[in-house]
Amino acid sequence: MPRMRPLFALLAALAIAAPVKADTLLFDYVGFDYESPDPSPGTFGEAGSGYVGLGSVPGLFAPLVADTTTYEYTYLLSGLTPLTTTTIGSYIIVDYSVGTLSIYEDSKTSGTASDYGTLPPNATAPASFSDGTLYLTGTLAGFQFVYNNATNTGSYNATFTVTGGSQLVNFQPYQRDGWTFAGASGNALNIPDGYLHQVDGQNFLGPVPTRASSWGGIKTLYR
Repeated sequence: MPRMRPLFALLAALAIAAPVKADTLLFDYVGFDYESPDPSPGTFGEAGSGYVGLGSVPGLFAPLVADTTTYEYTYLLSGLTPLTTTTIGSYIIVDYSVGTLSIYEDSKTSGTASDYGTLPPNATAPASFSDGTLYLTGTLAGFQFVYNNATNTGSYNATFTVTGGSQLVNFQPYQRDGWTFAGASGNALNIPDGYLHQVDGQNFLGPVPTRASSWGGIKTLYR
């Protein structure tokens, strides 16, 4: 039997309600996702695929030190490949290999503005989301995605461990692991061609939050 966390996953996928305040919020993010490679377009989480997410990081909190006036902060989620896929009704539960989550800091005046483009990977994505200074990076273990084929929406979570970046010095050794990386994916009218979903999530210490089914509040995606 594959290892699963179906209670959280199914509740999160079904509830997707307003976010619960976490005990300690490290950062929040918004963006889009896609699969690369994508051996079977139209099928999510298939063998041989890779899950990729990228976007902006509008909120960064202690012990992180950020200057959102001067710098743009972007993220790249990569290195995730499916290990097992389980089907329960219209839901599929995909467990992934260990991946990497990295945040980059790039000057708003002299750097390169992030650009999703279309049909990723392309000339600007993920390149314009992974340039500048490596601000924070770490591993994502136990990444599990619960996806509803009937609605093309889902939710995911993993355990984040800080391993590097310019902000590593601000973390005491005991602060570097045990973070929850979580989010939800959904449909939107402005998803660029070639991307799968709009995503929205947080990285925190504390109970797993659920997310809102309305995406109208996400302003930073619309450039």
